[in-house]
Amino acid sequence: MATGLHIPIFFETRRKKIQRFLYLNYINVEEIWFPIIKSWLKIYFPLKEVVYIVIDRTNWRWINLLTIGVVWDKRSIPIYFELLEDNLGASNLSAQKATLKKYFHF
Repeated sequence: MATGLHIPIFFETRRKKIQRFLYLNYINVEEIWFPIIKSWLKIYFPLKEVVYIVIDRTNWRWINLLTIGVVWDKRSIPIYFELLEDNLGASNLSAQKATLKKYFHF
């Protein structure tokens, strides 16, 4: 992001400003990321076209993630993820429903 932000300050300063902005308490995924995904879906997926949603649970060592993706051009593009902090194994149906409800809420 800092590379693409063309303002007349040093790269490291741009990076730190972006980092501070993203750490603000009143910014959340639902307000920033969901509108971007919503716009992308409107552009690339016509209203009457079938959209395939994929959910997947994966873990990287001690980090347990539940991800939601959209199938596009025979690939799944992750559009949302949620950390499953209290669950070290597979996700259950209630966790999957809760995550999907957040996604489909916008």
